[in-house]
Amino acid sequence: METYKTINFKAENKAALLDILRSIDIVGPLMSEGRSKEYTEPYAMAHLLSSLAIGDYLLTFPLEVIHKKPDKPDFLLTMGGKKIGIEHTDARPENETRKDALRSSDGIGPRGHFVNPVEPDEPKRNTKELRKEIVKNDPKVGWPDQDHTDQEWSRVMLNVIDKKEEKLQKPEFSRYDEDWLLIRDAWPFVSVDPKNATGHLLSKIQSRKAKLNFHRIFIISNSDRGPVCEVTESGDPLHPRNDLWG
Repeated sequence: METYKTINFKAENKAALLDILRSIDIVGPLMSEGRSKEYTEPYAMAHLLSSLAIGDYLLTFPLEVIHKKPDKPDFLLTMGGKKIGIEHTDARPENETRKDALRSSDGIGPRGHFVNPVEPDEPKRNTKELRKEIVKNDPKVGWPDQDHTDQEWSRVMLNVIDKKEEKLQKPEFSRYDEDWLLIRDAWPFVSVDPKNATGHLLSKIQSRKAKLNFHRIFIISNSDRGPVCEVTESGDPLHPRNDLWG
């Protein structure tokens, strides 16, 4: 089957949408396997649509999806006479992404490696330093309890949201009837409780003085079987993952 690098289609109803999505060869998004955003953007969008299709309140038919690359936002979803811009981003530390690439290209490091907490916006390290870290494979600190981990997850996701909200205001970014943000969570956490963590994220958003600029935020869980988390100004529902490709 051909590997699709863009998503452009029309669907007259839910059954047609699921058939179209099922026919697309969604390539796994792991950066360690050499995946670029050419693959991760369609992966995230396809999983979002397949999961939202289970419910009865967000998607209306007929609908059309256009992958707007290289324009911003990344996707345009048209349905019910409404146009929705959907911007995609990967929540993934740059140093960890580069380390995965080095593990793959250089064949260094143990088969399994420790997962350590990573701060948002940590300084970029050079290749020599990253190779040393890979070989050493040092468990720097222990992980805190589950609730603290979920709090840290919400802090990381809010950092990602803040950065995208800044870009949303730039003139090169097209605005539509609604603006959605789609995040593929690839941040290195040992475990996250989606319900508790998304609740913390909602609390952080509601406690800000500034209003949320995106109408809806969706986070594709790091776990292949994890839900799609949704956050708006007023709620944080979880959408069961509808994996058509597993």
